[in-house]
Amino acid sequence: MVGRVCVCIGLGGALVLSFLAASAPASAQSALLDALSSRVTLAHSGGVADEIAVERIIRSGDTVATDETGRAVVTYPDGSTALLEEKSALTIEFVQTSAGDYVVRMQQTLGRVWYAVTRAVALGSRYEVRSAGMASVIRAGSDSYVTVSPNGETSVVTISGTVDTSAGGTEVSVPAGSSTTVSSPGATPAPVRTEAPLAQPATSTSRPNTAASAAPTPTAAPKRTPAPSPTSAFLPPVATLPPLPVMSATPKPKTPTPTLPLSTPKPTAAPTPAATPLKDLFGPRKDAPGQPPPKIKAL
Repeated sequence: MVGRVCVCIGLGGALVLSFLAASAPASAQSALLDALSSRVTLAHSGGVADEIAVERIIRSGDTVATDETGRAVVTYPDGSTALLEEKSALTIEFVQTSAGDYVVRMQQTLGRVWYAVTRAVALGSRYEVRSAGMASVIRAGSDSYVTVSPNGETSVVTISGTVDTSAGGTEVSVPAGSSTTVSSPGATPAPVRTEAPLAQPATSTSRPNTAASAAPTPTAAPKRTPAPSPTSAFLPPVATLPPLPVMSATPKPKTPTPTLPLSTPKPTAAPTPAATPLKDLFGPRKDAPGQPPPKIKAL
């Protein structure tokens, strides 16, 4: 009886372990895609690219692409991320190893992508970045970015940690604060040189807020004109005075003002002409002086 119980317990434990071993790789073979700004497209293996505006699950073989204004971030189950800048393209593959671990293989064909690999990555698992001319392995706890130009030139810049790069049969380790470049497919990596890394773009979601944009823009309230008082309500409007003439800058000559004498002489009265005796038209008067007295006739 005891033997049967032990056998049952052993079988049950084996089933649980096998279930965990099967479910762990399955959960690891996916990632979360979030569009930080439009326009971002997601294409399944062999499918048509669709523009996304909300979070989507990425499966093995999916391709993420951004245009001149799009940015997107891919987050893996262990917290590692891949941030795509504008005009970038990245195809993601999840490859399971024989030991039960998995390899995230990212084929970058264009643009600049920032990679941040967490230190919690499982032993035997790794993140690989490949382009047409180079293959790189990003170690756990490393931050870096890879730039692929349209002509196939690939550059790797390490911000922290170490990135192992191989191209043309030559392997180069790129430590923090340095970079290397592969000019074309088949060429060997250039000697490692000191590189001042760029500033990493913000990873916060910057999609436009539809509600905020739809809300009307507040405008300044119009100034209220005070009501006229009873006294001024019936007053006629004041006529607008014409503008004052512009004074010339050149002063005009002043006209001298005539001065008056202190004392004004009084006009002299004309002499009064002497009285002219009136001439009697009918002869001298009889009673005039010097005339003989009239004769009195006797009755």
